[in-house]
Amino acid sequence: MIRNATFSITNRCNSRCRICNIWKISDFSDELSVSEIGDLFSKPFFESLDTISITGGEPFLRDDLKDIICLINKKCPNVRRIFLNTNASFPAKALKICELCTSLFDETILSVSLDGREPIHNELRGVNNYHNVISLVEQASGIENVKVSLSMTLSDRNCTVEDLQYVRELAKKYSAMFSFRFADTSEFYYRNSELSLTVSDEKKKMVAEFIKENCQDNEFLQILREYIENGKIPLLIDEQGKNRCLAGREFVFIHPNGAVSPCLYSSRTINTLHYRAEKIRLGEKEKCPCCTDCAIYPIIEYQKRKLKKEDKC
Repeated sequence: MIRNATFSITNRCNSRCRICNIWKISDFSDELSVSEIGDLFSKPFFESLDTISITGGEPFLRDDLKDIICLINKKCPNVRRIFLNTNASFPAKALKICELCTSLFDETILSVSLDGREPIHNELRGVNNYHNVISLVEQASGIENVKVSLSMTLSDRNCTVEDLQYVRELAKKYSAMFSFRFADTSEFYYRNSELSLTVSDEKKKMVAEFIKENCQDNEFLQILREYIENGKIPLLIDEQGKNRCLAGREFVFIHPNGAVSPCLYSSRTINTLHYRAEKIRLGEKEKCPCCTDCAIYPIIEYQKRKLKKEDKC
């Protein structure tokens, strides 16, 4: 039963990030049109969808973003939560879309990328976009029923206490959520498999200490800390080494051309008309497990629902 979907609506991107090659893609001819997106989300496969995360590329580069969101709301009336992911290049448009989403969904979360102090952020993103980030976060935090999240992607350049603490303090200032994850490679999403994004063990240890001291109430970051310290995630891999990830069963990743994959690391596509969850086998052809928000949070929610159901019994 698919409850959570991450939908990359475009590969177009106006950043020039050092850790990602999506912006180098030049052919967008296979991106789904609005009507094709409506057809996709009309399938029974998505009838239990609860959460949708809109990403890219830079999703606000699509002029029909408003129409896409309204159509998803119409086709999937059970969706109660939407995530909007952005590099903050279009603050005015983002604010209008946020206001629209508050009228359609119970929860609207605006996730804004910020990779550290101004010079570090601009260097890593390849564009001078820091002030747009601050402007958008400041204004969006004043919209009723919109939750703002400041999201870092850690690479060797910004994996410092100073940058982590800087973004954390900004999040506190604007009553925003705060999260981060390590930069990673994916041949099928980031198109960056040739890049070396390794962060030293010393810096990873520092990140684990930072989480321990500052992020006790963040479920995802606590799992990331466990992953750093032990190299395992019991949430995804049990003591016998059995894969417990629910990619393709509880959540999916949708590419701009409409291909549905178990996750952003998977080369396989799911037949949404003849879907059988038991045929999903992760870890054979793709990297698994990962430690990404899009995988961890849906599984956390699944476990909470399961415990709640057991309590009722």
